[in-house]
Amino acid sequence: MPGIPDRISRFWRELIRRKVVRAITVYAAAAFVILELVDIITEPFGLPDWTLKFVVVLLCIGLIISIILSWIYDIHPEGGIVKTDPAHKVKEEDKAASSQSWKFASYISFIVIIALVLLHIFSANKGSKKYANLEKSIAVLPFENMSSDEGYSHIGSAFTDEIIMELQKIKGFDRVLSRTSTMQYDETRPTIPEIAEKLNVNYIIEGSIQRYEEDVRVRVQVIRALHEDHVWADEFDGKWNDIFSIQDEIALKVADELEAVLSVDEIEEINRIPTKNPEAYDYYLRGNDYYWRSLEGHNWNIAINMYRKAIELDSTFALPYTRMALCYLHLYWFHYDRSEYPVIRSKVAIDKAFSLEPDLPEAYMAMGIYYYYGFMNYSQALKYLELAREERATDSELIYYIACVHRRLGNWERAEEGFREAMEYDPGSSRIANNAGDTYILLRNFPQALHCFDRAISLNPDFYLTYIQKVTVFLRGDGNTELAKESLEEASLIINSTLDPFYIETRAQLYVYEGYYQHALDYLSTADYAIHQSHLSYIPKNLIYAWIYDLMNDTEQAYAFYNSAQIELEASLLEFPGDSRIYSSLGIAYAGLGQKQKAIDAGNEAVALMPISRDAWRGVMRTEDLARIYVMVGEYDSAIKQLDLLLSIPSELTVELLRLDPTWRPLDHHPDFTRLLED
Repeated sequence: MPGIPDRISRFWRELIRRKVVRAITVYAAAAFVILELVDIITEPFGLPDWTLKFVVVLLCIGLIISIILSWIYDIHPEGGIVKTDPAHKVKEEDKAASSQSWKFASYISFIVIIALVLLHIFSANKGSKKYANLEKSIAVLPFENMSSDEGYSHIGSAFTDEIIMELQKIKGFDRVLSRTSTMQYDETRPTIPEIAEKLNVNYIIEGSIQRYEEDVRVRVQVIRALHEDHVWADEFDGKWNDIFSIQDEIALKVADELEAVLSVDEIEEINRIPTKNPEAYDYYLRGNDYYWRSLEGHNWNIAINMYRKAIELDSTFALPYTRMALCYLHLYWFHYDRSEYPVIRSKVAIDKAFSLEPDLPEAYMAMGIYYYYGFMNYSQALKYLELAREERATDSELIYYIACVHRRLGNWERAEEGFREAMEYDPGSSRIANNAGDTYILLRNFPQALHCFDRAISLNPDFYLTYIQKVTVFLRGDGNTELAKESLEEASLIINSTLDPFYIETRAQLYVYEGYYQHALDYLSTADYAIHQSHLSYIPKNLIYAWIYDLMNDTEQAYAFYNSAQIELEASLLEFPGDSRIYSSLGIAYAGLGQKQKAIDAGNEAVALMPISRDAWRGVMRTEDLARIYVMVGEYDSAIKQLDLLLSIPSELTVELLRLDPTWRPLDHHPDFTRLLED
């Protein structure tokens, strides 16, 4: 046993003499530098993940070769490579010299290694803290569709939507922007820092997807936006059947790279496979493509057909049922089909979704919209929407609908806060900006309303209704008809101004406010429609004719048109009994015909059907119509009472409009009306 330490000592001295230790030390320093360099260039150059491992293997093999060669050979002081002599042939003074030269070289290498290790640790900590301190706000840019088959033209935007949905399941992310904010970059794309600044995010995800028959390839990269440095990049090859696992892997990898802590439930939710039928999933994606295209009824009908095909292929696939329900409800709410059919069909689809997946957030959202759009039962709608948001905290669509419901309930602070939050999560949505603007009109915050509408126009300049909403701001805010006309002129460049009832009525109103009654009649005569309706009003064109002739004191013509409007409205009421909008317009027609009590009764019925306590937006419209009826039948005190109420709460009525609109002219000499205008 005493001989073992002596042999180890002699072996160690021999390693030193042959400069093997020095070779290992210098090799280690060089290997460390090489590994750092490879780690730095892997992502920017798009090198595969196995690159670093491959280099490690090569360096290990190189280390073994280095040890063997340094044991056998040495570099002669005078140049050239010589074979190292055995220990018993070397003089003692040479051994010592050899040892001193090793010390010098090894110390230098040792210092280099320590310096590199410390640099790596501190830079890693700095980078980790830099990423950790950044808000985890993410925008997923539209994935480029590299597929050559036109049948897969939908796949780029559809895959983008699905990645967004996967990331929104992760509560560790502060914000994941919705599709409407990023789809604007589908055709043209500024620099990454420019996009990030506009969308107010710190991380950008972009990539491409290519499908050829059943094969699919996805490339994806995560970029820290400020300096465009890559956080992570990868490429996935597989079959279309593997698309869910690819989506899951991307979401989990992004969470890992951005240090988002995932709960067990979140991991299970991400890994959940919605359908085992890839063809059904493809039809679901096609349906989503049409669902998001516009507010046109034909797109929702096409989407319904796509969802039906998905369900035919896999009747246990829950998501198509929820989206199909939303399509039916949109058709109903936006007056493409006001029969009971779409509401009934939506409930059947929602119930089926719940039977398949009782905890599905998309089903809770659909049920919330069912109560909102189908029955205006806002308290029930809010209940289900809030349940959905427990699992989808950053979903801007949910936040938007919750804000809309609070607006209907008259929860104005929560509505305003909700629209602001929705715009933060989806800054590229013109729909959210428009609705925020509508809310600020009701709150009479006209500068903020104008800001929202200008923002909406910058995002979607082809949506003409936003320009008309700006007309509302100018007229109700400060009675500025000139700015209103300019905005209306902008709208006329987008649409056929002789075909759209909303545009035509607004143009006619402007003529009336400026006292050009005949111009208003002439312009109205160019329009080919009978009744214009929205969720707030139901107005026959004959009723507008009657109003204008009434202002012109042409009682014969006014009576004829009021009579025609009455006939139309009574017929509509038979088809849609209980519609408060129709009762309001019918009350105005009765008032124009001199049927005082019937007019008042109809106006009050409208308010009873839609009181402000039930719907804070529609309710104030019915109250304003009742005030108008009271003016028409000479009940001025009652009219002023309603106007006083409307001016004391959020509504579209303003003092400026009372001065501008000749409807209220009979009240000019009433002292209480004068007080209203002065206050």
